[in-house]
Amino acid sequence: MNTRIGHAAHCDKSRGAVAVEFALVAPVLLLLVAGIIEFSNIFNAQVSVTQAAREAARNMAIHNNQGTATTAAQVGAPGLDTSSFALAFSPGTCAPNTNIKVTISYTAPGITGVFGTGFGVTGVGAMRCGG
Repeated sequence: MNTRIGHAAHCDKSRGAVAVEFALVAPVLLLLVAGIIEFSNIFNAQVSVTQAAREAARNMAIHNNQGTATTAAQVGAPGLDTSSFALAFSPGTCAPNTNIKVTISYTAPGITGVFGTGFGVTGVGAMRCGG
């Protein structure tokens, strides 16, 4: 009978130890999951902004019009708040047999808020002018 009582007391102690260990490890695991979520969100924004910069550079190389190139950049980045895009064209106009470079800066919003509320990403696209 004493062994039964000892066994029950041992189970209660191990349950308490498991609860303490979980309490110590759970925040680290949740932080890791939040980091994975934020990284994938920012990586997705980076790819989208780079694609938008390529679209703007392509449009500028063909049409030599910053207005249509800006529209092409906005269309080329679905799912992003393109109203906050900051576009820079270098040079400002496209001369034949030169390169046009379009740089887009964008602040991607955070999802979890654990690591901050916004992350700056930059996309660059370059094309040869005149087709």
